[in-house]
Amino acid sequence: MFLDAVRRRNPGLLRCAALLHRSGVIPPNTFVFDRGAVRRNAERLAARAATLGLGLYYMAKQIAYDAQLVAAIRASIAGAVAVDWMGAEALLAQGAAVRHVGHLVPVPQRLVPTLMAQARPEVWTLLDLEAAATISRAALALGRVQPVLLRINGGDFFPGQEGGFAPEEVMAAATAIARLPGLRLSGVTSYPCFTWDEEAACYRPTANLEALIASAERLRAAGFAIEQINAPGNTSLSVLPLLAQYGASHGEPGHALTGTTPEQSLGSSEEEPAVVYVSEVSAQLPGGQALAYGGGLYARAHARQALVGESPEELEERAPVAVRFPPPQFIDYQCLLEPPPGRRLPTGATVIMAFRFQLFVLRSYRAVVEQDDQGNWQLLSLTPPTWQPASLLADPSGSGGG
Repeated sequence: MFLDAVRRRNPGLLRCAALLHRSGVIPPNTFVFDRGAVRRNAERLAARAATLGLGLYYMAKQIAYDAQLVAAIRASIAGAVAVDWMGAEALLAQGAAVRHVGHLVPVPQRLVPTLMAQARPEVWTLLDLEAAATISRAALALGRVQPVLLRINGGDFFPGQEGGFAPEEVMAAATAIARLPGLRLSGVTSYPCFTWDEEAACYRPTANLEALIASAERLRAAGFAIEQINAPGNTSLSVLPLLAQYGASHGEPGHALTGTTPEQSLGSSEEEPAVVYVSEVSAQLPGGQALAYGGGLYARAHARQALVGESPEELEERAPVAVRFPPPQFIDYQCLLEPPPGRRLPTGATVIMAFRFQLFVLRSYRAVVEQDDQGNWQLLSLTPPTWQPASLLADPSGSGGG
């Protein structure tokens, strides 16, 4: 369980989060991040990737593009991947380098010129040839040649993330792109390329990866200079050697940066756990059950336990209680706490959980803390569940930015 990993490997973060809540500094529904652990995870990922000859683009959607955390990551991994144009906006607003756009979500046609002018990404992923024509026109207007990746459809997508070129369509697509001015085919990508096998407790390649590697080989055999084979999906310290083994050139770490990869549920992840979720008992129910405030209860998190107490000591010493999230078809106003018989959970008590999350689709606060050289924890920032990036719509001509 993620909670067990935090208790064992980062107890200082747990205590810091409890103290912040008990003192009224942070409200319930706050994710508390350890910036030092995030920084160290980024350093480890960058170092191992370098030894394997791999490139990295970091993913920041899950941390809601928090500027404190992005700065810590950028110190080791210079460039980001933007999952959509709104993510690109948030990153560009803080001066971050956006190196990969268009994957998983295509950029709206009217925003392509401005995003290209502002980001000038290393690669732009194409899901179809209509997008290629749009990006060609934008590149010509800027007097540049835009490297592009073909999104390969290996048939192993999550709902809402379909699209791309089947392996048998790749050669025709590459030939069509070669005729478009302002574009240069530089590689291929897909997602997910690695998945976590819970029963076997290991990462496995997907059909997307097989299709990706086969497509790259066909394109190279036909004379295309394929420089990048980008294979995101559970990119972590454990997966980086697999990327190199299968011939990929790039990965895109996200949850590895916060130590919330699937293997952390077993406590076997090399990455440090760097985040906890703080809530509060909101009401009593008959039979000893209680409710806790939600807002950040990500439906796919599969959280099963919570620490509950009125002091850091109680949180550390008492056994976790069972927690039940609402089904995904309902709003996560609150979750249910189920203590063992005889244990009462008082209203106002602190509740701490740890689980996988996606902050950009939640309505949670986020707090960033860090331990100084003397071992004291400092609150660096507390951000409400909104962010206001400089919109691409502010420059509809596409002429601004560099």
